[in-house]
Amino acid sequence: MDVAILGFGFLGKNLVKYLTIRWDELKRIDPNFKVTAIANSKGYIYDSNGIDLFQLSETQDLTSYSKAPFCFEQAATLIEREFFDCVFELTPTNVKNGEPGLSHIRKSLSRGMNVITANKGPLVLAYNELVSLAKTNDCLLLFEATVAGAVPVFSLVRESLQGDKVIRIQGILNGTTNYILSRMYYEGVSFDIALREAQEKGLTERDFAYDIDGIDAACKVVILANAIMGRKAVLSDVKISGIRGINEEAISLAKKSGYAIKLIGEVEKDLRVSPRLVPLNHPLCVNGTLNSVQFICDIAGEITLVGHGSGKETVSALLNDLYTTLRAQAIKS
Repeated sequence: MDVAILGFGFLGKNLVKYLTIRWDELKRIDPNFKVTAIANSKGYIYDSNGIDLFQLSETQDLTSYSKAPFCFEQAATLIEREFFDCVFELTPTNVKNGEPGLSHIRKSLSRGMNVITANKGPLVLAYNELVSLAKTNDCLLLFEATVAGAVPVFSLVRESLQGDKVIRIQGILNGTTNYILSRMYYEGVSFDIALREAQEKGLTERDFAYDIDGIDAACKVVILANAIMGRKAVLSDVKISGIRGINEEAISLAKKSGYAIKLIGEVEKDLRVSPRLVPLNHPLCVNGTLNSVQFICDIAGEITLVGHGSGKETVSALLNDLYTTLRAQAIKS
């Protein structure tokens, strides 16, 4: 399997790191497994014989990689010219037009390349189109890392709930807002101080409004609705209310009543993101940067998953999708 990684930021670098850790196992599964291209926003390195991930993991710098020249061309040129069995699309999320990720995924799928992505933008804007494109060209589009990071949301439904029906989904889908609300609740800090702490820890999106205004959580609601509930939802279908209006008084009143305030995303008849009062003993009531997702199923009833929704833990979801792709390739061959 020849693999390309488009996007060499925090997630791309950590993916390379964990590929080296799992290298022997990957080579046992597929002796021909290799990463042949890695791209960032300025260009890419390409080696048909395979990039030395161990060297690259040390330097974490594409331009100083000694075994292949750095090409100052866009990744779009690379995936038009070369063929890869699997493309990781890890460029930054853009919910306005989905680019450059949307074009990367469209081109890859149209050429029959399997795609694994952590990029929410393309799925929010063009989920049904991309799924149809993957089906037409007999390839996979996997996106476990787009919702709740390391929490195996989609693989659980795909592999373990095949005979059941999910009738409702709700959860804490944004770790940044959960961190802010947890700090306000347990430490008594103000909203502004908690937000500043989240920024200093690197927990927020580049534009923190995406977090605190509920947009990031709403994007995940759209993906859940389309992928699990079979909807044809877009972002404008979600009723969104963020956490800017949550103050110390609101937190205090909730605490006196035995509740916490959490930003909850919900998929049922309507799609919504809003602050809710959640009982402290409720399975969804997790703290810090944790995410929680609860499925209400026709037969199984309530199933709740909890885990880290961002950071290096998200690589776990990328690797899970990679192993799924490797198994699918083995069956094909």
